[in-house]
Amino acid sequence: MRDHSATRARRLLPTLVAMTALILTLAACSSDNPRESQAAESQAAESQPATGGTTVTMSGSSFGVAEITVAVSNVTFVNEDGVGHVVAEGENGSEAADPRITKATIAGGAQADIAFGAPGDYNITCLIHGSMNMVVHVE
Repeated sequence: MRDHSATRARRLLPTLVAMTALILTLAACSSDNPRESQAAESQAAESQPATGGTTVTMSGSSFGVAEITVAVSNVTFVNEDGVGHVVAEGENGSEAADPRITKATIAGGAQADIAFGAPGDYNITCLIHGSMNMVVHVE
């Protein structure tokens, strides 16, 4: 009588080794890796668009910052919300009477560059969500 369990184990061994290697590879590539997550967060916080300006990330119907200071340049507004925003110069959901920037309609998941071409302080609001306000200081 043959030992069937030993034969079956020998046949399954290559499959088990391959599965273990696959699991270890997936674990190493996972975004749950603390070092990779920290590096990604750091890179996102320091991200600069190709235009040479700064990035403002809108999420939770918020600009995410109360104010920023930039050189004369473009500011990239990234919309991580599922709803659209209309970014304009103004306050509390109302556009300024004589805006110095061109307003941008930004769909959920999209982004837009807005040119800040002259030094000064710019009050920025969302024309849809009046509670979204921030100040861009341009040097």
